[in-house]
Parts: sequence; structure tokens; C-alpha cells
Amino acid sequence: MSGPGRETTVGWALFLWDGRIGRRIFILGTLFWMMTNAAVIAFVTGSDEVSPGGFSLFLTSASLSLLSLLMLGTKRLHDIGMPGMVSILLLMPAFSLILFFVLCVWPPAEDDNRYGPGTDMRSS
Repeated sequence: MSGPGRETTVGWALFLWDGRIGRRIFILGTLFWMMTNAAVIAFVTGSDEVSPGGFSLFLTSASLSLLSLLMLGTKRLHDIGMPGMVSILLLMPAFSLILFFVLCVWPPAEDDNRYGPGTDMRSS
């Protein structure tokens, strides 16, 4: 797409599927959700009894992180010129770790592509 992209935000990076992100934002977004989920798990398992509120907190955190990681994967795949549907492989245990490492090291497409302008920009 030609022309400058729209302004990028944290909400866009974590929860929307359009545009492209680079390796740094992909890794930082993944680390954010890993730390958030670790804190929630530590909080929920810190007491002797499991409360319904703690379980709800865990389910909410896990659901948000799953959705966000799919969006991060989709935008990272867009950055290397692949369709976002490949991010479904992140849900399959046999492929998820391999695809994660590929997305962390694969260089971005040099120019604008059909998914938007250069890395870390929203499509217009």
C-alpha cells in the first residue's frame, strides 16, 4: 500500500490484525503476555484454596493472551509477506515452538507489501 500508515498504538499492536510489526515488537509483546500470565498464575496458586474469582482471572488472562498472541503472529507473518492464517499453527503444539522461533529471527520484507507499509506501521 502506498502512503504513510496510521499511528501505531499498544492496543493496535496487541489486539488488531492489520498492518505489520517487526521482530522487536513481536518478542516484546510475547514477553509481556508471558510475564502477565506468570503473575496471574502465581497469584492464583499462592493460596491453599482455589477461588472462583482466581479461576476467572486466570481464564480471562489466558483468553486475552491467546487472542493477542494470534494477532501478534498475524502481523509478524504479514511483515515477512505471508498470509496471517498461518498464525493458526501457533495453536498446534507440534508447530508452535518452531513457528515462534522462525518469527523471531526471519527478516522483514524490504519494501511495502500487500499487508501495508514498512514494519511497525498500520495499513491506511
